[in-house]
Amino acid sequence: MKYVLLLFGLLLSAQEKASFYFDFDQNTFNPKQNELFLTWLNKDENREILVINGYCDWYGTFDYNDTLAYERINTVHEQLKTKVNSSIFFSENLKIKGFGERVQTRKERRYNRRVDVFYTVVPKKVVLKEVVYDDPVVYTGQVINKDPEVIETKEIIQVPDTDDLIDPVGLYKNPYATAKVGDKLVMNNLYFYDRSGIFVPESLPVMEELLEFMVTHPKVKIEIQGHICCQLGEDPEDIALVRAIAVHNYLVANDIDDSRLQYKSFGSTQPIHKIPEKNEKERNENRRVEILILEN
Repeated sequence: MKYVLLLFGLLLSAQEKASFYFDFDQNTFNPKQNELFLTWLNKDENREILVINGYCDWYGTFDYNDTLAYERINTVHEQLKTKVNSSIFFSENLKIKGFGERVQTRKERRYNRRVDVFYTVVPKKVVLKEVVYDDPVVYTGQVINKDPEVIETKEIIQVPDTDDLIDPVGLYKNPYATAKVGDKLVMNNLYFYDRSGIFVPESLPVMEELLEFMVTHPKVKIEIQGHICCQLGEDPEDIALVRAIAVHNYLVANDIDDSRLQYKSFGSTQPIHKIPEKNEKERNENRRVEILILEN
């Protein structure tokens, strides 16, 4: 009696995402990002491209950033085309969408200058060669695997809507967005080098939040208020004033009209915690810059 055994399996794939970033106001990669993109592009796997989404930060007009988002998409799209018929192909339902600045998914501006590519690694169908047993005594139910033949196959994949593929971290909300006249907001995590008005690099996102608010709310006027910690009485080096002026100068350097800005030092006269403070946490909270909304 002759027995014929045919075995097959399917290696399933899942949807994946790759993100590629751009410098400010640029629609081509810098050398480092280009290297990262080419490394991904030349991976030894077959990929079906489902969705390409493009984003910008909030600088510039809506129209300008909508255009820039599509220019960035085009940079990625054209590079993907160079691998078509070798390791990459586009879904019949490929979806491309530029969100410009209308969707801000990250707190730090640089992470919003990007293109997201959603894709699947093409599944492969593994078919084991036919195994024939001529002697029924030999066949006892065991499986004898011979060298498999690997045959590429294409699944029908439901392409998701581009709006559903916005970065899942959630939409970023500027802390000043709902501020009203008379509100006073602490610039949390704004730090300076000791006894100076020079920001530490980690403080730049805090400054960018305030700048974004001033750009997107052109009628707003504010007072920048400086405070120090640790010592009662006067501020002999005017550190609180120097830091308030530093915030003022940053905004002016980024095209915020000086007529919308005032600054003032309160020294140590309005501490959050009683001086002398009990610990470094209280000292940090006393040495601060606050924004008072004058007009909105």
